[in-house]
Amino acid sequence: MKRVILSLVLAATVSTSVLAQTATTVPAAADASSTAPVSQYTKALYVYHPDTGTVLVNDNGDMLAGPASLTKLMTLYLTFEALKENRITLQTPVNVSEKAWRTQGSKMFIEVGKPVPVEMLIKGIAIVSGNDACVAIAEQLGGTEEGFAEMMNKKAADLDMTHTTFRNASGMPDPAQRTTAHDIAMLMTAIFRDFPEYKKYLAEESFVWNNITQQNRNGLLHADVGIDAGKTGHTEESGYHLASTAVQGGERLVVVVMGTSGFSEREGTSLQAYRTIFASHATKEIFRAGDPIVTDVPVWHGNVSKVNLTVPETMKAYLNRSAPGEAKATVKYDKPLVAPIPADKPVGEITVTLGNGQQLTSALVVQQPVEQAGFAGRFLQTLGSKFGF
Repeated sequence: MKRVILSLVLAATVSTSVLAQTATTVPAAADASSTAPVSQYTKALYVYHPDTGTVLVNDNGDMLAGPASLTKLMTLYLTFEALKENRITLQTPVNVSEKAWRTQGSKMFIEVGKPVPVEMLIKGIAIVSGNDACVAIAEQLGGTEEGFAEMMNKKAADLDMTHTTFRNASGMPDPAQRTTAHDIAMLMTAIFRDFPEYKKYLAEESFVWNNITQQNRNGLLHADVGIDAGKTGHTEESGYHLASTAVQGGERLVVVVMGTSGFSEREGTSLQAYRTIFASHATKEIFRAGDPIVTDVPVWHGNVSKVNLTVPETMKAYLNRSAPGEAKATVKYDKPLVAPIPADKPVGEITVTLGNGQQLTSALVVQQPVEQAGFAGRFLQTLGSKFGF
């Protein structure tokens, strides 16, 4: 048995050939000018198409930065998970400790000794970014905020947020608390994928608690690009952040902006990304499930001597309609294949490298299941291999 590796350059034209994209450049926001103040921060922009896994923009997407209140997305994720697992309900009363009450920064204004329902804490976190609410729910779920931070880090590892470390539930500055725009995009994606019924809290515009009305700081909720969830963040150390997601024409994008110098820059950068990419891109099929990709692969001891390979699920990418560019596909499999071979058994791998360098990978499976030949058939194949007939 030997390993076969095929490399192909595929035209960007039709299905069963690869449609690859060139790198996308998002123009500067319309109000940006040469008179704008120089920022002390390094901006990151990451734009992601969850349905296909296509990365549209990765500008400093792996740069480490303090997450600020984007941390609260993980606090919400773990709260939604506890609801789904019936460890709490939306009506569960949560005690308010003195630590929660004394927490500085943005507040929901909860009070010591006055229990708060879980749903109100969720709103206090998602809508008005209450640090006090974060500590209260962290102590409810983790015993202590430190214990909850351990839960946050474990979940970050589960979600492949490989560059993220949490130290508290709210995002209060801590030199060891770091994340990236890429990791936040993965977290935002996980929230609407795993808990679509709770995503609505990240789109509400105002919240009233303790007779105090507060507005959501996410100005994109009023925009015309289809925003249905988002979270803002800001510290003096890290700058202004905004993670959001929007849907147009059945296509969803996740946009994460970090390290801007103000509200208008984080919102303007996000809006420009949505408007530019939604207008210019569409989902295209690369390889359809069931279509032959590699043909006539030899089979050993099977009821057939050759078989075609395909992908178990259609490979797609979200690409520029007018300039999809060129891509390369690399196929790897062992030759010959040995029967029996079920239809769902991976027998190889195909990697498509898009024009921007991103790689999409899928298993290869046989187009039709291959049964093992009978004893006589296997015996004749062995003799034929040994004696050349």
